[in-house]
Amino acid sequence: MERNNFNNLIALAKNNSAEFLTLFSEIYPDFVASLKTINPKIRSSELEFCALTFLNFSTKNIAQYTFVTIRAVQVRKNRLRKKLNIASDIDFNCWMREQVQRTPMIEQEHIAIETI
Repeated sequence: MERNNFNNLIALAKNNSAEFLTLFSEIYPDFVASLKTINPKIRSSELEFCALTFLNFSTKNIAQYTFVTIRAVQVRKNRLRKKLNIASDIDFNCWMREQVQRTPMIEQEHIAIETI
């Protein structure tokens, strides 16, 4: 079942489907929560872009699947680096994948703050 969901997710991404972010959020809810914790004003279009990088799509593939130029994808990455405070020397795709691993720490911090 999970393998089927993942294959559907990739197909939705490649087809630039509006349903992509919904399914991605179901499969990886911690990722979306993590980004919203870092910047609560992040837009759904930005979340979708981050999801594509989380899935390790290349800049060229993102451009191809979203019908924009490679330069537009590069500009978007730079804008998101600023919005999410990602240093320029850190690999963007790796940083996105690490967000799922950081979520439990974020939740623990919130619990610790609430108990104080």
